[in-house]
Amino acid sequence: MVATYFAFLDGAFRYDCGTCGQACCRGKGVAISADRELVPLLGRVPRISPLLQPLPGGYVRLPDVSDGCWFLASDGMCSYEQRYGREAKFTTCRLFPFNRVFRVGGSQVVDVNSVVCPLQDAHDSGQGVSHQQLLSELASVGKGPLTESSVPLPSGARDLRWLALETTLRDDSARFVAEPSFLTFASHQQLTTARHLGLRGEPGSTIEQLHTYLEALYGPIVTPHASVVSRRLTLLSPSLRFNALFRKGSDDYRRLVIALPAQLLVTYVLSAKAAEVWEQPLTLRAITELHQAQTELRTLVARLTESATLSGPLTAAELPPSLAAAATRLGERLQKRDAATQPLGKHLLAVAETVPLAERALLPTLLLRAGEALRFVSPHP
Repeated sequence: MVATYFAFLDGAFRYDCGTCGQACCRGKGVAISADRELVPLLGRVPRISPLLQPLPGGYVRLPDVSDGCWFLASDGMCSYEQRYGREAKFTTCRLFPFNRVFRVGGSQVVDVNSVVCPLQDAHDSGQGVSHQQLLSELASVGKGPLTESSVPLPSGARDLRWLALETTLRDDSARFVAEPSFLTFASHQQLTTARHLGLRGEPGSTIEQLHTYLEALYGPIVTPHASVVSRRLTLLSPSLRFNALFRKGSDDYRRLVIALPAQLLVTYVLSAKAAEVWEQPLTLRAITELHQAQTELRTLVARLTESATLSGPLTAAELPPSLAAAATRLGERLQKRDAATQPLGKHLLAVAETVPLAERALLPTLLLRAGEALRFVSPHP
């Protein structure tokens, strides 16, 4: 029997199709198994055949041509299921939003689709979808393209026992759900990862230093919604970690897994600042979207505790004079011979002191302009 890893705590999430009103059944289309689900569909709804489109991997796609799925009833439920029974429902819809199922090495991974579905926090409520419910559903639908999609292991992941570490951190996350700041869980992730990899030193100090840099650049986190953001990001962390580690073309596992706690801390700060602007905590889906949209920025900002040099000028002539001047000063600092004697965050803060408070948060974004000219001297081990 294949071991199953769930990239979320048992019962952490729930959903409500009847009150959803969102995009899961609106404009996304549906992938249908060509070998098992296509023939019954054509027997029941033959007029739909001209719309079907073959897809790689044993699927046929039924596109949406309106604001909702062909089978979306007025009450937000599935008319196909209501008429023909749950056993007839397409696998991808039947498992949704837990329909991101992969074969990774010798294990099966079940992830949650927090990008599309407006999930609700159900941790400790007794109302969330349980791992056992999903195992029963998976057993019922059986093997197919959706449940047998293979994801390659990053280099070194098997030898470094990736599943043991991710399982530990997922289970540990339950202890940090109520923490008012995500910094506590980020520090725990960093320390646990260091112990798992056999690293020496005091890795926890770097995450604390990064937090100091982040507050100096983005301002203290004073929003009353920060604790809610922290809770939701903690619940999402196992899923976000899995997607970072096993995305297409992923880097060396060791390098990736060491960087993740800092990157998640950056997502927390950006999400908390977004809550200040929005004047309400970000939803689970909004945090996921922000995490993905800011990939380039959070990857850079998460490395502020490392040293870096710049091989060319940094210019921003089209921006307001204060920012253009700041970019020039930052470029000059990072091109000096002794630039690598200080962390990148120190250089940013030195320049930030000369910039109006409202513009400081743009400094890391300006640094993205450097591209490959920005070279880190002490990359992750």
